[in-house]
Amino acid sequence: DTTKLTFAPKSPTFNKNSTDQDNLPPLILHYVFPIMKINLMKHYNRILIGLAITSLAACSGNEQQGQQAPLKTYPVTQVNYATVTTHQEYPAKIEGILTVELRPKIQGYIDEIYVDEGAWVKKGQKLFKIFANEYTQEVSAAQANVEAAQAAVESAKFDVEKQRPLVEKQIISQYTLSTSEQNLASAKAQLEQAKAQLESARTNLSYTMITSPSDGVIGTIPYRIGSLVSSTITEPLTTIADIRKVRAYFSVNEKDFLNLSDRFSKQEQAKTNADAATKTDSITLIMANGKTFEHKGTIDAISGIINTTTGAATVRATFDNPQMKLRSGGSATIKIAQEVDSVIVVPQSATFEVQNKRFIYVMNDSNVVKTREIVAYSDDTGKQFIVQSGLEPNEVVVTDGINSLKSDMKIQTGSQSTPQ
Repeated sequence: DTTKLTFAPKSPTFNKNSTDQDNLPPLILHYVFPIMKINLMKHYNRILIGLAITSLAACSGNEQQGQQAPLKTYPVTQVNYATVTTHQEYPAKIEGILTVELRPKIQGYIDEIYVDEGAWVKKGQKLFKIFANEYTQEVSAAQANVEAAQAAVESAKFDVEKQRPLVEKQIISQYTLSTSEQNLASAKAQLEQAKAQLESARTNLSYTMITSPSDGVIGTIPYRIGSLVSSTITEPLTTIADIRKVRAYFSVNEKDFLNLSDRFSKQEQAKTNADAATKTDSITLIMANGKTFEHKGTIDAISGIINTTTGAATVRATFDNPQMKLRSGGSATIKIAQEVDSVIVVPQSATFEVQNKRFIYVMNDSNVVKTREIVAYSDDTGKQFIVQSGLEPNEVVVTDGINSLKSDMKIQTGSQSTPQ
């Protein structure tokens, strides 16, 4: 114990190629390192034993928990065939039952405009007046020509009547009488020609006053008083549309064309029935503001030709429009109801989609579910799918909570119902 260890102080020298231990003092190497290694080994063994015990406890706990976990409950339903009503939608263009473009038949300046845009007019009502003095002058000139021709006829007739007794007395020759009779016939022909010119002049004069050809609503009027118009103008003076009834024109593909053709044929055959109107009024129109038009329509014409470029055919439906809500030139959407028989319907919450394929969980008699691919499309409500293939009647499917399901998983069933 009295032994003392002394070290001569000297500057430490380090070898660049030696390890860290080579550079430490000899006392640390001989006494401190061995003690540190022994302590580290003790702690290392304790850590390994603790981890092993924890792992065994966790495995035992998981096994015990798995054995004790109850089956999850899911709502299920038994599927069966049903009849559902679906709707096909088509964009449509609206036109009045009668639409007329007004164009002048003569050239002239607009002198008067008697109506305003959007006004309701009656047949024969004055709309525009065209200023054209030359037509008034033509009527006056034609009237004068008629009177002159009438006088020429009277003069020629007098000559014939005067010469006929002279020929009988052989005072003048028959040639003179024949000449007078030919002059009378020529005068009569000129009179008829003058009358025709007068009628033409009067007709042209009547064209200066433009009247409505039918009842209807006035469209836009692109011209104003003083505008020069003629029969060759690009835009019409205005358009008159009778919209007490409107027609909706829409296009359908060849498949829908065949279905609607069959339906239209049955509709034509049912016209003799007392309730035919009730049976055929099944066309719904959705207005541009998204609201449903209150009056139902009927299909009254189907094009006989399918466009070879687009593969579409044109169909026409007619609607009563007593409040005149629908205007010619407007747009709408046509909805046609169609009943589909013997189809299986499932809630959309019962399905899920993977890579553009739709699947559903089907439960067997052992309450084990398996995934199955189905082909389906959405109904009008957007809450159900109409299954085209993949399911059979009386099969049981899970209707909700499918996010926590896996194939081959056993479940406990909750409420079970059969869709009507």
